[in-house]
Amino acid sequence: MKNYLPKLKHILPTFFLIAFGAAIVLALFRWLLAIKFEILDIDAMIWEFWIPAILPWIPITIWLKPRLSVLTFKKDSDKRRFIFEIISWITVGVMISISQQYLTTATGKLTQLATITEIETQPKTLYYKLETFSVAPNLGSTYTEFKVSGRFSDRLNFNVYFVIPIFKDSTEIAYDVPRFWYGIKYKKQISNRLSPEDKDQEYEAFYDECVDNINKYDFYAVDHFIRTPRSNDRDNYLKAIEESTFVRLDDKYIVLEPVATTVEDGNESKFNWIFRVFVVGLVILLFCLLFPGYNKRQLKSRFSRKQLKRDEIVKMLRYLIPKGDHFATSIIININILIFILTIISGNDIVSPEPWELLYWGGNRRFEVLDGQWWRLFTAVFLHSGILHLVSNIVGLVIAAKFVEPLLGRKNYFILYLISGLFGSIASVLWYDNTVCVGASGAILGLYGAILGLLYQGAYPQARQKYIFVLMSIFVGLSLLGGLAEGIDNAAHVGGLLSGAVIGMLLYKYNNNLNDD
Repeated sequence: MKNYLPKLKHILPTFFLIAFGAAIVLALFRWLLAIKFEILDIDAMIWEFWIPAILPWIPITIWLKPRLSVLTFKKDSDKRRFIFEIISWITVGVMISISQQYLTTATGKLTQLATITEIETQPKTLYYKLETFSVAPNLGSTYTEFKVSGRFSDRLNFNVYFVIPIFKDSTEIAYDVPRFWYGIKYKKQISNRLSPEDKDQEYEAFYDECVDNINKYDFYAVDHFIRTPRSNDRDNYLKAIEESTFVRLDDKYIVLEPVATTVEDGNESKFNWIFRVFVVGLVILLFCLLFPGYNKRQLKSRFSRKQLKRDEIVKMLRYLIPKGDHFATSIIININILIFILTIISGNDIVSPEPWELLYWGGNRRFEVLDGQWWRLFTAVFLHSGILHLVSNIVGLVIAAKFVEPLLGRKNYFILYLISGLFGSIASVLWYDNTVCVGASGAILGLYGAILGLLYQGAYPQARQKYIFVLMSIFVGLSLLGGLAEGIDNAAHVGGLLSGAVIGMLLYKYNNNLNDD
């Protein structure tokens, strides 16, 4: 307890700096490049979820981790220090996520326009109010997106998008494809366990209902419009436009969604939640700092602060070199990186490639697999749908591999990884009718499943079992919870997790039998 204040002085300033610095720097970066000057056009989901999930690991590893080295424990010091990194990661990640949501709405001021054509002469905002405008329902079009969701892909979603051209008045004649469109979305969710015939009936009835609603729709009963940002919805609105125009569209086409109520500013609550999350994370960190010891000699280390930072960066980069207890892991990481680079060179989008591009490179989909292209069950494991998907999987792989490869050995580790990925791909084929699935998530969850299975067999030292179980449960829980979001292949997560647990136990038992012989 007497060393509590020195621990706080050594660790808390860095924690404060990382928490608020990361949130402020990313917000400023996005505001300048994505909002103010529109240099980057990235899906809002990436700003609000994927980047907050990945970004904190960089400053935590470079700046906070070396400072945590002053903490001492009776056993497994490195592993117990990792708990402090997890607390920091969750705190900073949630803060960044909320701050990005705040930025989305904070920059969305209401702009008053006399006519729709004035939108191009005004700074880009989120909300617009039109004094006069005209629509042409007879020139409208529609597009339907079918998507499965739920933890076990047990729900089927119908998202029907209607687009209607917007003109400045009723006298305007469109000689080219209209630039401005009125967007309306209808959605319905049914059980994915229904027969194909019942699904067709449900969709036809819902679509007829949507058409009837559009025919009765009052397009002028609107308070203001929301300019659809880069998102899955905007992509589908553009597909609806393409259905009638047969023209490949670009970013110059604007889709506005109607809002009947007045603009309400919910930013104050978002802003307050940034600080609430920080306080909760801070309290947990302060409590945890009560227990470890304090190594004063660590402060007098021969390494300077710059050297410590440099050493951490070098340590991360060395993980790419196959050797020691991470030989197989490094090879797997390098294969994933190499394939991703090749897909980018071939023209795939670095952030969000199209499904058909992933399918061309070996993505997994039921139709192709059942048609005899079984090799996709393996190739899909080494493909990723963007740079953030790749980075997040590498982080998850490195964490899991520390507990698996040294215990099972290189050969068995490869077997575990590939078979878990295979079962994850099979699960995707069974659950998804027409979805292109890619990524190493099934194989990585297989490693986590193996760790849980090895814990059951008592493969780890007694003193470490509780720590490993808590750590693995957190990552498995977060992975499955994140899998509930749209666009995440949770079927592969579940398939990989279960198969990995079984295979890991079998391989461990086989190794022990060989050693006994």
